[in-house]
Amino acid sequence: MIVRVHGDWLKAGAVALFVVLPLLVGSDASAQSTEGPSLGPWPTIARPAQRAARPAEALSVEPTVTTPVAPIRRAALDGDTAADGTADGDEQPPAATADAESTDQPALPVDGMLRDEEPPPVLDGGDPTMDMRPVEDRQAFATSEVPVGYDPSQFSIEVDPATDRRPARFAELDPYAPTGIRLGSFVLFPEAEIGIAAFDNVLRTPTGQRSDVALETSPSARLVSTWGVHALELGARGNLSFHDELPSEDDRAWAIDARGRLDVTRRTNIEASLTHDVAQETRGTINSRATQSGRSDVTTDRATAAINHRFNRLRLQLRGAAAERDYSPEIASDGTTISNDDRDSRQHELALRATWEFKPQLSVFAEAGTDARDFRVASFSDGIRRDSNGERYRAGISFGNAGEIIRGEAAVGYLEQRFEYGNLPSVSGVILDANLGWRITGLTSLLVTAQTDLGESTVSGAGGTLVRSFGAEVRHAFRRNIVGSAGVRLAHAKYAGIDLAEQDVTTSLGVDYFLSREVSLFGRYAHIDYTSSSPNSDYGADEVRFGVRVRR
Repeated sequence: MIVRVHGDWLKAGAVALFVVLPLLVGSDASAQSTEGPSLGPWPTIARPAQRAARPAEALSVEPTVTTPVAPIRRAALDGDTAADGTADGDEQPPAATADAESTDQPALPVDGMLRDEEPPPVLDGGDPTMDMRPVEDRQAFATSEVPVGYDPSQFSIEVDPATDRRPARFAELDPYAPTGIRLGSFVLFPEAEIGIAAFDNVLRTPTGQRSDVALETSPSARLVSTWGVHALELGARGNLSFHDELPSEDDRAWAIDARGRLDVTRRTNIEASLTHDVAQETRGTINSRATQSGRSDVTTDRATAAINHRFNRLRLQLRGAAAERDYSPEIASDGTTISNDDRDSRQHELALRATWEFKPQLSVFAEAGTDARDFRVASFSDGIRRDSNGERYRAGISFGNAGEIIRGEAAVGYLEQRFEYGNLPSVSGVILDANLGWRITGLTSLLVTAQTDLGESTVSGAGGTLVRSFGAEVRHAFRRNIVGSAGVRLAHAKYAGIDLAEQDVTTSLGVDYFLSREVSLFGRYAHIDYTSSSPNSDYGADEVRFGVRVRR
């Protein structure tokens, strides 16, 4: 049908259109709005709401909302009939809002959407040393790794890498790091153990074993600096025991030490340590001259210094040490004095170490050193002085002291010590050294130690012994505050020049129950099995200890 429109009415309609059009269009937001006059109730069904175009990073799953069944009639911008067949100006139904009542039907999945909870894919060619344990395992017993000099609870001054204390600390699985007492720019870490010990063979004799009980206490303290550069550490410790029936076995051991580090430049530092140690000689060895009346006091003074410099990945260390060991006389059962002057000695060591670092947790090193020992007098057994000179060569691998899985180092090498008098045979052999702490899991650790060195000899015809010691201790946290341990330690000494060897095997069990950060209970059991090629020298001994440890 043809509709004819009068020209004046056409002009009036055009003017009205241009007047009303800006009101209808407005902004982009009002043009897209579905708001309009209500047309009454509409039958509805659940369907996904229309999504506006948005960047890919902002994509999210659209909620399910209620929309009309009939097509929504929108105003055409050009005044023509809309695409859905409704004319311009027709009223539209109310738009669905986000808070509209929704049905129980779940939202439809959207293809191509990645959910946040999905684990990241494993990339080929990644770091094989990456820790793939769950976060909760990594956080359990995690130690702080702040720069050296800022965390006083860490041992930051270790002159000799072979005796580094940090691997043992790493393997302790201590759930509470000590907080200490702040004193200006220092922090004091006091600690004390007190307990009861029982022995079934306190004299460590093959026959006629004597049992005894003792009260033991072990106080200690560390004063550590918190400076940004340089470092200083002062320490003191003691070991006192009071036996019930055999006061000759009482311990009166104590030690003091001082450690310091001078940071010359960012690549160069100087480390030094001084130690004065007093202890009682252990019974049951071939060299021991302990009598029923008591044991000899062994006093050791040691000074160590090292210069460390870093050339990018290459690190060099020049290290030297001087030690003096003195054995006090012993009193025999008949009141006579037994001298130990032939065991008093002085030792001087010098070593150069080169380390190549592949990454902070992996490096290799090589070390060469000398060892000179001088004795005060000739041995009482054969009249020959035991003065000697020797060399040490080592090569090994280091895992650093900042890794989350393993720390410490291991080395192999060769030593030889030649004696200057009496045509005594030299002592030589393969070196096996280790000082490793390994976190097998977040709840289990393993400490491995090994050392090879020259031992003294007072036996006629033998200038010295090649002493090898190995140890392994497993610790497991049954709960965060209950840690059990099991270990074994073996020490073997082979005397050069004669057919004599001795071996000491110690097995141990223990448990620590942490009541709080400051107080814990402990229990220890140890079995010592000593064997020797010397007739009638073998013995066994058992020791049990219970006590409490208090620290701050």
